[in-house]
Amino acid sequence: MAWKLYTSQYVAAIIAFYCVYLFGLKAHAYHSGAHSQKLLLTEYLSHGIFLGIALVHFLPEAYTGLRPFLGAQTWTLLAALGLASFLFMLICEKGISHLIYVKEKKSHHWFAYWILIVLSLHALIEGCALGLSPNYGHFLTLAIAILIHKGSEGFALGTVVGRYNFKNTTQKYLIIVLALASPVGIILASNLGFVIQHQHFELFEGYFNSIAAGTFLYIAICHATSGCDHAGHTATYKRWLYYGGGVGLILLVSLVRGV
Repeated sequence: MAWKLYTSQYVAAIIAFYCVYLFGLKAHAYHSGAHSQKLLLTEYLSHGIFLGIALVHFLPEAYTGLRPFLGAQTWTLLAALGLASFLFMLICEKGISHLIYVKEKKSHHWFAYWILIVLSLHALIEGCALGLSPNYGHFLTLAIAILIHKGSEGFALGTVVGRYNFKNTTQKYLIIVLALASPVGIILASNLGFVIQHQHFELFEGYFNSIAAGTFLYIAICHATSGCDHAGHTATYKRWLYYGGGVGLILLVSLVRGV
């Protein structure tokens, strides 16, 4: 049974990589083409996915991780960290970055890297949790829950990095970095579980998810209302229909996870 679990973890690592990579390339393909309306709708779909991940994925998991340590103060700290993260993104993108780049009219490349870091750290943590599975039954349940939303993460990152003036090869490398995060976490934890498995692991995960929630809410709210910075004549109702579709996709994934 131990060998079966170990082999399945490596299979899950491969699946996670290709889910993120292929969906990331799909989003990248939209930016490489000249279909401005499809691109605009794709970004609204992506922002809906960010909102769904923040509300359905990050916040509940942050609460679950922090509750045993903080008790009744959990929601207070969760809200404070989320708000601090939101304001940090707002100040950096609308304030500091504007002062630095406005005259040269350069893209805010740092923003894409920040999203990559947030997504990659979260994927690494998920991979570690999967690699620390004590038995095959627990592994299978958790693997389905994690792998089912990997495609949406890859698609969201592909949309974000595609907005900036990266070279095509650079965009692909950024997607590959995210695609490798979960596999690295799985392999690291399955082989060095005695190093990673610690009582403060869940506490760290809770703090991180709280901060990540604020970041994703910023993207979903501020970037969607800015019109994605793309010229286009797509009807407003279509934009918000795709936005709602992104949220609905994550809700559907959450329902499937709970089955």
